[in-house]
Amino acid sequence: MKTKNGQTQDVSGRRKTSQYKNESTGLGEHGQDSPGERNKQIGNASTDSTGEDTTWSNRQRNPNPGKILEHLELIERIFLSYVHGHQHRLETRLDESKSIETTFKEEVQALKQEIYDLTSDTNEENQE
Repeated sequence: MKTKNGQTQDVSGRRKTSQYKNESTGLGEHGQDSPGERNKQIGNASTDSTGEDTTWSNRQRNPNPGKILEHLELIERIFLSYVHGHQHRLETRLDESKSIETTFKEEVQALKQEIYDLTSDTNEENQE
């Protein structure tokens, strides 16, 4: 959109004027199939020249229980290693937090004592 003297003028159509007569109109319309997709078969299983199913799921019909157990144990070790490491980091941070809290409380108590001492000295001087 372009404005001239406070009025909006439509400036669309620039693409249409620069398009050649033989040029396609872009990516196509929603819902249209491309020419190469019209004859493709969609299915669950692919077959080889002997007609046997070659998909991964078919090859896994007789899984090796030892391999499954081995895989499960690997997953367990990795997960527990991660969890224990995370717990250790959390425990370390908790210990640091408790230490900082203790130091903070001690320092605040020391400041309170100094303020109390100052106010009590001032009160004693005023009474004399």
